[in-house]
Amino acid sequence: PGASAIDDPILNVYINEERRFAFIEFKTMEMTSACMAFDDINVLGRGKVKVKRPNDYNPALAPDMNPNALPRFDLSKLGIVSSSVPDGPDKVFIGGLHYHLTDDQVLELLSAFGQVKAFNLVKTDPSATTNKGYAFVQYADSNVTPIAIMGLNGMDLGGGKTISAKGA
Repeated sequence: PGASAIDDPILNVYINEERRFAFIEFKTMEMTSACMAFDDINVLGRGKVKVKRPNDYNPALAPDMNPNALPRFDLSKLGIVSSSVPDGPDKVFIGGLHYHLTDDQVLELLSAFGQVKAFNLVKTDPSATTNKGYAFVQYADSNVTPIAIMGLNGMDLGGGKTISAKGA
């Protein structure tokens, strides 16, 4: 059963399929702010979602909100890997990667230890075909973090490359 009209956080939706964009109006500022977490996620390998405020949005006029009161979305439960890895005890630095490895290749290696919640292979710019040799990852289950660090640190990638993994 879906959400009732009372539970639905959305007031209005406009979709332009031809130009591939949509406008969504939420009932509350808190839900709107929480949905900013969907920015820059890759949906089924078909492209990244861009989530923005309206052009006329003025943060100075917005009411103050307690960041801890905002709804939190665990995108990993939807099978979506966020490209923004938050600072914290579960953020892992992965160094010593080959520069030619793609996001999918590194993600496949990291996923061997558990479901990945957030991942960022650092590049000079988003359209670059090569990376800078390091990435950040966060696992959906924080119990996986020390196991992944232990398993990845010192792993031989061949070609003189050895992975360095540590808490970031």
